[in-house]
Amino acid sequence: MNRSLLRQTGLFALWAIAATLGPVVMPSWHGIVWADQATHEGHEPSARQESHAGTPAQPEPVTMDHGARQAAQEQGHGDSHEGHGAHATGPVDETMTIVRGGVTREEEKTYSLFMHRSCGTIVALLGLLVLADRLTQRRHGALRKGLGAIWLLMGIHIFLNADPTDWPLAATFMESYNRPGSSEWLQHKVLCLIPVAIGLYTMFVARRERPTPWSGYALAAVLAFGGIALLYHEHEHSPGMDMGLIVRQHNLMAFTSIFIAAGWLADTLDRLAWKPKFVMVPVGLILLGLELIIYTE
Repeated sequence: MNRSLLRQTGLFALWAIAATLGPVVMPSWHGIVWADQATHEGHEPSARQESHAGTPAQPEPVTMDHGARQAAQEQGHGDSHEGHGAHATGPVDETMTIVRGGVTREEEKTYSLFMHRSCGTIVALLGLLVLADRLTQRRHGALRKGLGAIWLLMGIHIFLNADPTDWPLAATFMESYNRPGSSEWLQHKVLCLIPVAIGLYTMFVARRERPTPWSGYALAAVLAFGGIALLYHEHEHSPGMDMGLIVRQHNLMAFTSIFIAAGWLADTLDRLAWKPKFVMVPVGLILLGLELIIYTE
């Protein structure tokens, strides 16, 4: 395969990712998240509402003295105060609680932190390499090839390792899809396309003397999609987590990703003579990497 055909193939793949993530994946992403949240918030049949025979189950009489009743009321009052807030959860024994994929919450938390921090280290390193590439006026083709290869490997890393108890490593696609919390698993598979798109752009488009502006617009759209997607990305399937903290961290990452997208768009606009645009993308990548490194649950 000659270089021209390889470059055209890479550019076509970049545009295919951009076109898919925009009008196709984003509505689907919103629908999946909405359906998953509706499942968690829906009312499930309980023994108090319906017995196995189809008739209302009658509660058994319970003998309770006045002291015990008062203690129960005080306990319930305290629980109601602890449960205030949309994302509040009670204390959970993480070493015993089984979550998605049959692992304990403690094991899942440890692996989640590993994935966030490993990706954060890679992104911060990429930010430094992008800055070095710009400071050397993009003279070193080997540096850009290395950047593209690292982005591609990061996408593969997310695709394979983000969910070790699910497809493609430890379960079939349908098994993973039918488990509770499948929206998060699907989101990881979509998000891995973003570093792949950046890798394709870096290897096949940015090396040109005069890259077409539309390829830059396409990549800026992919990056903006990543930022918007992070606003929806939550860990709803695991009990005992501080969801408010997780949402705030994802929101910060989302705004940083949108900042990176704006920087990439500014780079593409040659008529925009604004010197700080030179460092927007690398600084944004370094910040995003640090946010991933210090991520906690």
